[in-house]
Amino acid sequence: MSGLAIGIYDNLDDQTQPVLYADPAAENIIVFGGHSSGKTTMIKTLLVRLHESLDDSRERDVFILDFGGNLGQYRDLNTVAACFDNSNEENVRRVFKTVESKLEKNTKLLASRQFLEVWNSDEEEKPAHLLLIIDNLNSFYADERYEAYQDYLSKFCRDGLSKGLSLVFTASELSGGITRLLGSFSRKFALDGSSDKYMDIFGIRIKEPMKNPGRGITLVNGSPREFQFFLPFRDEKQDLPMFIEALRGFPTATEKIKAFDGDLTEENFFDYLSGSFDADTGADCPVVGLDYYDHLPITLNMHEAHAIAIYGKKKFGKTNLLTLLVQFIRKNHPEYRIVFFDDGRRQLADLYNQSPKNCVYLTTLEEVYDYLDKNGYAAKMERGVINRDFVPQNTPGTVFVLQSKLLFQSSGAQLLKNVFPKMTAVAEEKKYWFIYSDVRKISNNDRDTESSLNNSISVAFLLDNIAEFVSDRGSRSVFGEMDPKELKNEFARCEIGDGFYFDIEADELKKMKFIKA
Repeated sequence: MSGLAIGIYDNLDDQTQPVLYADPAAENIIVFGGHSSGKTTMIKTLLVRLHESLDDSRERDVFILDFGGNLGQYRDLNTVAACFDNSNEENVRRVFKTVESKLEKNTKLLASRQFLEVWNSDEEEKPAHLLLIIDNLNSFYADERYEAYQDYLSKFCRDGLSKGLSLVFTASELSGGITRLLGSFSRKFALDGSSDKYMDIFGIRIKEPMKNPGRGITLVNGSPREFQFFLPFRDEKQDLPMFIEALRGFPTATEKIKAFDGDLTEENFFDYLSGSFDADTGADCPVVGLDYYDHLPITLNMHEAHAIAIYGKKKFGKTNLLTLLVQFIRKNHPEYRIVFFDDGRRQLADLYNQSPKNCVYLTTLEEVYDYLDKNGYAAKMERGVINRDFVPQNTPGTVFVLQSKLLFQSSGAQLLKNVFPKMTAVAEEKKYWFIYSDVRKISNNDRDTESSLNNSISVAFLLDNIAEFVSDRGSRSVFGEMDPKELKNEFARCEIGDGFYFDIEADELKKMKFIKA
């Protein structure tokens, strides 16, 4: 029998214990069993055997969803393209999207032929074998975050094998959606079960085997047989690192999927960065984070983006992003004046106090109008009449940090509708930079003010779940024309530190991880 040696089984017909094989390129495999019964050990053994038989003429990508939390140390094996736990929905979504994309590529290459026909042939260009492993499928089905991905599993079970995708799942019990998938698995293994459980899995009555981790029941040539899985190593802690080191130079996955683990900081930035990056990209390009998928830097060009809007939930990272931008400006443009417009909450006081030199702190609308007028930025308007004594001045490069909630009330409409948009129009010449650091809904349903603000913004950041934001309070923001249903399908929910970058002029939306200031 061909395949990978994963254990031995009892052949009662001739009183022997032949080797038990499994062929992950030709069959879907599912293993049932309780806690500590040996399910994860079987996956580890399969992975080791897979890597003992690497072939330069064949590509293989292994994707692991580790819902049991015990496979992380195997992520560095050559062909493992991804190994993620269940803590971040976006990583799970990326696995399904990547597998789907590679499956489509295989389908085109196969041109109506069966995968095994080409995989076992002498053709030079073969489709890659894709292996999706989910350890603890019951946890996957029980987590409401992953309900949307159950349809993917049904599709993969139905179409996968013929196109080069095989599945290896473990489960503690046969229930719910798993029952509907069972018919797609030609190789079933059951550990430490009862007669009734074996009846549900195999459809025949079977006596219970002896109780021992890694021991259970499977069908061999249609007959039930007791088996015992092999261990992957004698001493996993010592042998696994040596095994990984010995595989250097052997074939690897076509592409490893990087994933963030916790906060993104200046210290670990280059650990997550894909490709090279010139730290001296210019004094006008603050780096605020990394793209979630390509792991390339998200930068702001101060020559092009003169009005930036920050939207998001409370305590979701807006202040952190603002801190990154202000710190960059202070470091690279100490000649810039920074004008903070706060309100009675004094949320910007700490940022101002870090370096008050060349800074101004305003807390009322009247102070803002007076400051702009007296310092030559924009004429003051009172009761609809412009100050005819206003004298424009050669103002220094200035960053306006605008966080006051007063702006978005009816009393602040003139600033958002007339004053700031006109200043933004000459921002490149005057070296102005506007940061709307906590954009809110415009009160009184003032569409003209909303339109003026939205039209003046070049780049927007959102620190929130974008589909929910657009369908709710962001319906008239710069994100308002996006389709919430499409956004929900495209992006998973955000973790703390996640968000979105929207280049409005380029119509480019990216999910990103922000650097923690």
